[in-house]
Amino acid sequence: YNGNMAYTYAKRGQVLLAERLTKENPEISFVSGHPGWTKTAAVDSAFGSSAKYLEPMRNTWEGAEGICWLMATPKRNLEGGEFYLDRMPQRKHIAGPFMTDGTYTKNTEEEVDVMM
Repeated sequence: YNGNMAYTYAKRGQVLLAERLTKENPEISFVSGHPGWTKTAAVDSAFGSSAKYLEPMRNTWEGAEGICWLMATPKRNLEGGEFYLDRMPQRKHIAGPFMTDGTYTKNTEEEVDVMM
């Protein structure tokens, strides 16, 4: 078992699920979100001394704030199917040494069907 990989796949699943549900139900704003790197026991356990490279880390309130905003903000403030951080949609597909737009993490419709 690799906790980091499990988290990565679960987060990717949330992104795919929000995209698919938005396509199937456009009247509802399904979104996914990232709390930012937050100082928690899970991050300490997963990254150990390497967590210093994730600085500056957020406290738990700062990490929760954006997720709370997603749940409480009016629909007009959201773009269905998007991935949010700090109240703003973010790129969902990044790759390469400079973390620019990429296709490595994109899935085909058939792959998403299998995951669903």
